[in-house]
Amino acid sequence: MKTLKILVALFAGLLAFTSVKAGELSVTGSMQATIQSEVDDTTGNPLGMNTDLTFSGSTDTDFGTATWTMATDGTFLGETAADHTFKLATDYGTFGIGNSGDAANAVDDITPSAFEEANGSGSGTYAADFGSGMDGSMSLSYGNSDILGTGISVAANYYPKLDGTTNNEKASTADTDHTAGSASSINVGIALANLPVIGDSPLGAAKITLGYNEGDERNALAYGREGGTVAVNFPAGPLSIGYQKKGFANDEGLSTETSRKFFKEDIYGVAYAVNDSFAISYNVHESDKHDHTTGQIEQETKAINLAYTVGGLTLGFQDAKTSNAGYSTGTDDDTRTFSLKTAF
Repeated sequence: MKTLKILVALFAGLLAFTSVKAGELSVTGSMQATIQSEVDDTTGNPLGMNTDLTFSGSTDTDFGTATWTMATDGTFLGETAADHTFKLATDYGTFGIGNSGDAANAVDDITPSAFEEANGSGSGTYAADFGSGMDGSMSLSYGNSDILGTGISVAANYYPKLDGTTNNEKASTADTDHTAGSASSINVGIALANLPVIGDSPLGAAKITLGYNEGDERNALAYGREGGTVAVNFPAGPLSIGYQKKGFANDEGLSTETSRKFFKEDIYGVAYAVNDSFAISYNVHESDKHDHTTGQIEQETKAINLAYTVGGLTLGFQDAKTSNAGYSTGTDDDTRTFSLKTAF
């Protein structure tokens, strides 16, 4: 009997150190299969597929809710790295660390579309973009969806070293690449609904989004990465209208003084939800490259998008036409893409 009492006391002691609320783990994802045809080029197999899985774990702490996510992002079909984030949601905002979810890259094109961005299905060659090259490096992040009840949101990232490497725990990268410096990015969303006078008008449904990114990557020309954007999106019932302006530069391909270049872009999107299942949009992406060698040339992509959703299945279609593809005068690159996507 004495031994039994001791065992019961030990067991009760162990339970005293057990967490009151265990963490939760969930798995979500999507699968997408596509068929793409190139109007102006001869291609091989037109079939494509992507499988995305996101593993999420969360638990409550004394400071807030801690959430960890790992996304395969198509790893099963050729990619070699997964996206990792760890975030802590508090009353003062959400703090995080990880290699994905850059604030600038998240708003590179946020104009309304039924299916894809104008240049999102392979039409045209856009080597650089606002916020490109930011995801993939370890960064610290902060986000707040509603600052002091103003309706203003903010998201920001800081990269101690923009080296495109994901470190394991208790590890760091070597300082072997002098061109990989620090970097930062930010976006700010302003909902006009909370502004005096304007908020009570039809314009109160609009939202303005600002974005900025910069990097200290340097080569012999001391020319780094920098960009900015402003977007205005206006929903009016089933109709959504958006316009976005971008300007950016990066150190991609720099070898001489004359290889410096920067880009100015205008993006337009008009989407209409015919009903709860069917939507259509028209999207335009105009990109002006300013090059010290070749001068200025505009690459333009126009796209019609359709999307039909039934249950958990979405059928998508895009017909996109690009002139001066790859910033090469007289070069066309037109594509037609069919998509079958399901989420779980």
